[in-house]
Amino acid sequence: MKSFLALIFLFVMPLTNLFAKETVDKIIAIVNSEPVLQSELSAMPTRSKKEGGLDEALLLDEKKEALKSDSKAQLDYLIREKLVESEIKKLNLTLSDDRIDTEMQTMAKRNQMTKAQLESSIKKQGSTVSEYRTFLKAKLERQSFFEAEVISKLRITDEDAFSEFRAQFPKYKPVVNEFSVAQIYFNPKKGTAKEALARAESVLGKLSAGESFESLANKFNEDPRANKDGVLGNFKSGEFVPELENAVASLDKNQSSKIIQSKIGFHIIKVLDKKVTQDPQFLRIKEQIKASLVEKNFKRQLKNWFESKKQDAYIKIN
Repeated sequence: MKSFLALIFLFVMPLTNLFAKETVDKIIAIVNSEPVLQSELSAMPTRSKKEGGLDEALLLDEKKEALKSDSKAQLDYLIREKLVESEIKKLNLTLSDDRIDTEMQTMAKRNQMTKAQLESSIKKQGSTVSEYRTFLKAKLERQSFFEAEVISKLRITDEDAFSEFRAQFPKYKPVVNEFSVAQIYFNPKKGTAKEALARAESVLGKLSAGESFESLANKFNEDPRANKDGVLGNFKSGEFVPELENAVASLDKNQSSKIIQSKIGFHIIKVLDKKVTQDPQFLRIKEQIKASLVEKNFKRQLKNWFESKKQDAYIKIN
C-alpha cells in the first residue's frame, strides 16, 4: 500500500499554484492566455529538489540539475508547462471534481482502504488531501494530453517491432516456409572455378554500381535452363540448395545476396517473395517491444510537438 502511494508521487506534482506566491506577483511571461509568474520562477529550485516536483517528460534536453539555478532553463520549462496547460483547456481535457472523487474512490478500493485510511496515508506522505487532489488532477489531465497529442501520433507497426526483435537477437534466423527466388549462376565447368568466381565478382560489382539484377541475369546467367530475369520459381523449406536456402533466411524481399558458393558453382540470388513464420518468442513479447518503442520515441515526438506549438502560440516574455 505504501509502495503504491510512493509510486504515485513520482508522477507530475501539483500545479504551480501549490507553491507559495508573493502577495503582489509579477507576470514575467504570457503563453497564450496563461501567465508565468515571478513566484513560479522563484519556486523552481524548490520544485527541482523535491521528488516528483517536476514532470520529467517536459524536461526534453535539459538536465534536472539545470533547473536548480539556470533561470533560462527554468523559464523554458515553465513555458512548456503552460503550453500543455493551455492545450488541455483547448482540447477540453480538464477533469471535474466528481472525476477526481471517483479516482480517489477507485484508488482506495484498489488498495483495500476506506476513504479515511487513504487520506491518512496521503498525509503520511507529507501532503495534504487538497494538494494530492490537485496533483492527481494534473497527472490525469497530462496523461490524457500525452495520449491524445503525442502517443497517438506514434505509429509503431508489427514490422517495427519485429525489426527491433531482430536487432535485440542478432543470431535469430526466421523460419521461412515458402519463397520465390531468382539467380545469376556462374558455372565452374566453364573454364575453372577461379575464373567462374572472377566472373561472379565482376557481375556483383555491376550490381553494386546500380545495374538491375534482371538485366544482369539476362546477360550473364550461365544456367543452361535459365528463365527470363533469372527466375527460378517457388520453393518450400527443404526443397532448395541448402547454401542458398540459408541465404534466403537472412535476406528481405527484393534484396539480393553476395556471392554464394555451393557444390555446383557460384550464385548471386535475389529474393522475390517469402513467407515467414513468426517466432513464438517474438509473439510473446511483441506488445512489450511495441511499448518500449513508444517510450523510446515519446521524447522525440513531444519535442516535435513543442516546436510546432511554439510557432503557433502567442508567447511574450517581459
